[in-house]
Amino acid sequence: MSNKPPSKNTKCPCGSGKKYRKCCGKHKRLVAKAVKHFKDQEAKRQAFQQKHGHARLLQSVMMGDKRMMVIGGGIYRQTQEGGYNPANLAHDCGLEIFGVPYLEEQEKKPLYERHPALQWMYTYVDHSQRLEQEGNSDPLAYMIGAAAAWGRFGYDLFTIRDNAKLHAQLKDRLLLLKYFQGARHELAVAAICVSAGFEIEFEDESDNSGNHTEFIGTDKFSETTIAVEAKSRHRRGIKGFTSGRDIPPGQEVGIRDLVLDGFRNTKDCPFPSYIFVDVNLPPAPDEDRYQKWLQEIEQTMSDLDAEGYADPCPVNGIFFMNDPSHYLLSDRIGNPADRLWFKSYIFDSPRITHPDADLVNRFVDAFNARISPPSEFPDFQ
Repeated sequence: MSNKPPSKNTKCPCGSGKKYRKCCGKHKRLVAKAVKHFKDQEAKRQAFQQKHGHARLLQSVMMGDKRMMVIGGGIYRQTQEGGYNPANLAHDCGLEIFGVPYLEEQEKKPLYERHPALQWMYTYVDHSQRLEQEGNSDPLAYMIGAAAAWGRFGYDLFTIRDNAKLHAQLKDRLLLLKYFQGARHELAVAAICVSAGFEIEFEDESDNSGNHTEFIGTDKFSETTIAVEAKSRHRRGIKGFTSGRDIPPGQEVGIRDLVLDGFRNTKDCPFPSYIFVDVNLPPAPDEDRYQKWLQEIEQTMSDLDAEGYADPCPVNGIFFMNDPSHYLLSDRIGNPADRLWFKSYIFDSPRITHPDADLVNRFVDAFNARISPPSEFPDFQ
């Protein structure tokens, strides 16, 4: 018996009496079209995730000339005129966390006294408005430090927005100047973990019975559970921090105490543990300075190893990360000096065996994914 389908003008073999093209042939074409559509959608989804990680998708639909977006279980309608892209969405997520009363109060203050994140926002908005008035449409002209700092802040907020508890707890600390830097780093780390494919849950901050980490992460793709500790190097005069030694940023990395504090917080943890350290350094003035920073980190870790901290080590790995955009504000970015970097240090003898999953590369990819948020809303759902 031949497997060749009937010609389109012959009677359908199903016995309906209709021509094949108007009966089963039509259904077969519709099924094939549907299968192709879903395959194309999945291919686009995989390509998006490969570039931007496993963070939530930018779900939106057009209603007339306005875009409707899904953010954290709520539906938001575009309010501004003209085009609307993910950069606008990140901007709105940043504004949302402050709220109108807080923003109105901040506008009464001179720029240098405002919340650090709002200094980024106002600097970016003023710069953009000036370029628009001048008729400057060069995309590179808009790339200043404040734009990157504010845009990444908003995109990280969007990334974790589905986790209502995480969002609420971070919001309380992000608004307070004395907690802002640490909370901003925790937000970045949470977004990295989400993009790497983890569901994040805060540890109980009210539990004073012992040391504990910031997050517990559950892997969506394996049975792996990890503990995550976030540490940020405070520097006087940076991100609203007014205490500490008056040492020019960049003179030293100075991460030994942060690493030891991370070790203390993870020493009793029942899961593989990872520390994310924000070194909070300015743009490297030259390659020599950048290499000196890396050498200092390597020497610090070597010293701790020699002192017995790494055999066994309380943690499985440490990630040293730096985003210098907040140092630049109105200065142009996109130069080698202001590059972002993410350096891993994985221990040979951790207290708890390394997970089978390749977490190191996943975290590296997730960090890279947040450097450049999507430029357009995806055309799939």
